[in-house]
Amino acid sequence: MTVDADRLAGALIGTGAVVGLVGSIATMSVFLGVPSFAIVLLLGVYAFRKRKEGRLLAAAVVWFAALGALGGFPPFFSRYYGLLPAGYYWLAAIPILGTALANAGAVVKLLLPRRA
Repeated sequence: MTVDADRLAGALIGTGAVVGLVGSIATMSVFLGVPSFAIVLLLGVYAFRKRKEGRLLAAAVVWFAALGALGGFPPFFSRYYGLLPAGYYWLAAIPILGTALANAGAVVKLLLPRRA
C-alpha cells in the first residue's frame, strides 16, 4: 500500500496548522499567529488535492507557518519585558511544533515526485 504524496503533504500541513492555531491561541498571539495559521490551514486543504499550483501553495505554507511561529515571540525581542514564567516557554513551543509539521508537509509537496 502506497501513500499519495499530495494527501500526505495535505495531512501534515493541516495537522501543523491545527497545532499552530492551538498554540497561537494559548500564547494569545491573535494578531499574527492565529491569522497566519488559519491561512496555513486553508492552504493545506488546497494542497490535499492534486493541483497544478500545489507547489506554489506549499511555498506559501513555509512563509506563513514561519510568520505564525514568530507571533508568540515578541516578548523575547523587546527589552521592556522581564523574565517570563516558565509555563510561557512551553506554550511558545507549541506553534514551533505546528510550524515544523506544516513545513514537513510543504517539503513533501515540493520534493517528492508527483504521480500522474
